[in-house]
Amino acid sequence: MTTNSPPAVRSYLARVRTALADLPAAEVDEILDDVRPHLLEIAGELGEDAGVESMSERIGTPESYAAELRAAGDYPAPPPPGEAGPARRGGARLALWTLVAAVGALGLTGLAVGLSMSEEALIGLVLVVPFVAASAWYVWQRGTDRVAELPEVRRLRAALRPGESGRATGVLGYLRSLRPAWWLVCAVFLVVLGLLFVVSSSGGFLVLLLLLGLAALVIWAGPRSGADRRLLWLSLPVSAFVAGGALGLTGYLGEVVDDRHSYPAEQYPYHANTVDGEPALYYGEEHVENVYAFDSDGEALTDVYLYGQDGRPLVLPRYTCEEGTGAKARIGADNRFPRPHIWQGAYDDLGRYNGYNAYRPECRESAEVPFTVAIPKTSSPKPTG
Repeated sequence: MTTNSPPAVRSYLARVRTALADLPAAEVDEILDDVRPHLLEIAGELGEDAGVESMSERIGTPESYAAELRAAGDYPAPPPPGEAGPARRGGARLALWTLVAAVGALGLTGLAVGLSMSEEALIGLVLVVPFVAASAWYVWQRGTDRVAELPEVRRLRAALRPGESGRATGVLGYLRSLRPAWWLVCAVFLVVLGLLFVVSSSGGFLVLLLLLGLAALVIWAGPRSGADRRLLWLSLPVSAFVAGGALGLTGYLGEVVDDRHSYPAEQYPYHANTVDGEPALYYGEEHVENVYAFDSDGEALTDVYLYGQDGRPLVLPRYTCEEGTGAKARIGADNRFPRPHIWQGAYDDLGRYNGYNAYRPECRESAEVPFTVAIPKTSSPKPTG
């Protein structure tokens, strides 16, 4: 308000400002700057008789004039007596931005769940739910009018309001027509995701129950949120979780398909040079765990050290029987052969060998060669003279 305005105009604008005090100060200043020329014109027409009373007779009281400005600018109605404007906006703004944060957090949670198919990723869902519940409780008790009155919401609605062009109106109308199908897609996706957890995880049944609950929630709240805006605090977070989960699951399935088409060595161990991360030998497709050497008379050789064609020792893990467990345990690695022959089995109470289905599992070592060989005799070639 400028100081060169007549006293009557300044007093009138002061009361208008008071009537608009619940609106943001910057917007009130803009409104008063817009109406000041009109009020100066009226005060000039009244001349010496200009005053708040005479101006009120021409255009109404400052309070009624402020109400007209609210209606013309699509501003919210003033708060009820005894309720402060900032406090009224504070709770509504907290509910709004809690919803926005929950939508973002659950979108990222869905993305993480889809990418990893891990139960641990669902912790984000558990952490966000209390905040969403508190925000939903606020709008359920107070309604969404207070949220709709917020300046940021009004600006967003103005930006999304269809213009004169038929294209914008047609696009928004088409998107609105897809909402019933979207809620069904959300429910189906949540059920499918739950079934995938059942197949791939030991605790998948509990995840399935959780996702079935979300599916039921979105089927109930989604279609009703168009008429009851309070339900947006339930349907929007679930929608964000589904959108993120669908994106993540697409990436996860893409990686699975790539892995299957790349023929990794783990699926074909006879092409690998390791078994369970340990060095290994292969003869064709057969994994060789021990090597026995014989002389020309068929006598088994001991303490034979094996080397490759480049002089490197063929070092393999060495195992022994773990006492009391019947398990085979590693005790080191070297290139000395043959290794003790290790077999695992079990005996029943009568001491009879019963394979692996008996009562007392055992592991035994034997230094004897577990087979016999016949060395082919070859005649020495005759020297040529």
